[in-house]
Amino acid sequence: MPCRLPKRLATGCCARAELAAAVLAGAVSLGDPAGAEGRSYVSAAAGQMTDNEWGELFDDWGSVRPRNAWQLAASVSREWSLARPGHIGPGFVGVEIDALGHFGEQTHLEFTLPIFYRTPRFENPLIPSFAYGAGLSFATRPSETEIARTGSSTNLLAHWFFEIEFGRASSVWRPYVRLHHRSDAWGTFDADTGSNAVLIGIRWDRSVLP
Repeated sequence: MPCRLPKRLATGCCARAELAAAVLAGAVSLGDPAGAEGRSYVSAAAGQMTDNEWGELFDDWGSVRPRNAWQLAASVSREWSLARPGHIGPGFVGVEIDALGHFGEQTHLEFTLPIFYRTPRFENPLIPSFAYGAGLSFATRPSETEIARTGSSTNLLAHWFFEIEFGRASSVWRPYVRLHHRSDAWGTFDADTGSNAVLIGIRWDRSVLP
């Protein structure tokens, strides 16, 4: 199936791939802002796509309709605290690069590049941290799951995630649950489509280790 890109952006798979490569390279080489100490993370997750709209996953968890569509994900991220050194402030901002393998009713790779905000982490393990991120998602082929759900798909779509992370602020390892969403962003992209997946993962805080 030919590569379909959004009508409001430049066309051509090669040009889009070159742009994505440049953005990823810039994110990887991004230095810490003046006076801000960054923290690095590596994460891995696995999950399943659903037939639900994303709002249903918040309103009625019992209505989840899983599909035979699975994801394995690996990501690297960098966070910067919004607080003064030694203080608990309003949280963190960060950037993340994700690679997801899809299998089951569809077989392709997906790459996402979101920026995100995270609420503060505490030493009390009963208080989770929440994160919301938004950016772009590029799939190596249009999603068969999205086509089955909505009748259309395209390689490049908008992406956002909502996440709940558990564990102490000083923990090296932190489990998390994430809602992974792709869509046309209210008509920004050619295909009137969208998809959702629920993932469970583990995050390694590389900055905690000596």
